[in-house]
Amino acid sequence: MFFSRLKNTKNLIRNQHILFNNNNNNRNKKYFCTTIKTNDDSIQEVIYKEKEVKRIIELLFSSQYHKNNLSKMQKFEDMKLADMIENGIDSSNADTIERIKSYNQTKQSIGEMNSLSKEYKDYLEMVEMSKTLGDSDWLKETHSLINQLFSNCRELETNALMNGKEDGKGCFIEIQAGAGGNDSMDWTKILFEMYYKWGVRKGFNVKVVDTTPGDFGYRRASLKIDSDNAFGWMRTEMGIHKLIRISPFSVNGKRHTSFASVVVYPIADDSINIDLHPRDLHFETLKGSGPGGQHVNTTESAVRIVHIPTGISVLSCGERSQHQNKSTGLSLLKSKLYTHELKKRMETEKSFRDELGKNGWASDSIVRTYTMHPQERVKDQRTGSEVLQISKILDGEEELDIMIKKALSD
Repeated sequence: MFFSRLKNTKNLIRNQHILFNNNNNNRNKKYFCTTIKTNDDSIQEVIYKEKEVKRIIELLFSSQYHKNNLSKMQKFEDMKLADMIENGIDSSNADTIERIKSYNQTKQSIGEMNSLSKEYKDYLEMVEMSKTLGDSDWLKETHSLINQLFSNCRELETNALMNGKEDGKGCFIEIQAGAGGNDSMDWTKILFEMYYKWGVRKGFNVKVVDTTPGDFGYRRASLKIDSDNAFGWMRTEMGIHKLIRISPFSVNGKRHTSFASVVVYPIADDSINIDLHPRDLHFETLKGSGPGGQHVNTTESAVRIVHIPTGISVLSCGERSQHQNKSTGLSLLKSKLYTHELKKRMETEKSFRDELGKNGWASDSIVRTYTMHPQERVKDQRTGSEVLQISKILDGEEELDIMIKKALSD
């Protein structure tokens, strides 16, 4: 429907353009966009949406998701699946039905992206025509169309990037300070706050699970983001995050490098069968160290749970009551055990800890480098993308979204 509307509007503009050029009595033949009075805020919004649509289209066509779809479609063509569908299929064959379902989904995905690209090119042509005509009504129509394109792009981008089996789930984020003493603990707290602010800005349900203070900052901290697609957004954050700055703890003002590791677990929901037998669990209560003020620090509200067969342990102290912390801790433990089982099943995939190397901080596992001195920039070591506004990244603003999307598309 949208493409039909776009095509009809473009044809009408083209017809007016022809009439305009053939009108010899019209002496004012030179029109510019600046002759059309438009609200400055509206212009800025259109410019932003144009850039976003262009960025998303480029991102989608260069994404691994699209490359995989093209590869799948080539295999379907080699199998002559389209001919099989046209000539009739055996509806009793489950494998054939599943293959056809995959074919239709792949074909639809490729078609949507191709249509989106064509519609954007048509939109740009319409803009040029409306500027030439100097017709403010037609220019307003193009504004309406870019709004629709922008909406379609955002939806398609989310569907394309959140394509993993667990991507639709919520997640737990664990941040651990590496070597570097006070600087690394301070860096762990900065990352913790970055993800917290990011989740709040996205409208996600963010909860503090655990914060283990050091002399400065945190030795370890955990967040729970219980919202759709949270794991899909965060899964590429897993790895080592490196900070380079003038140390605020150095009396000589020397440059210091700090490290922190980030691990992300999908929340184990009711569809995942993880049995937690009481005999396999060891519970320990202790005084909390997280938010909550004096009450948390003077009562044994924090809960540590150890899964005896695997040795996996969790600590939950973000809530005021022991009961709430126990519930959150069990949820985190289920997620860890689920991830543990996934890694066991995938024989060809090395676990995250193995990838980090024996010392836990292998250079090939660095996700991002955040540099504050001698210049400010954030570089994603996997994609090569850079952002100069480090404060916007650390504040969890949209610049962080863009870096995450780039990593998800590769």
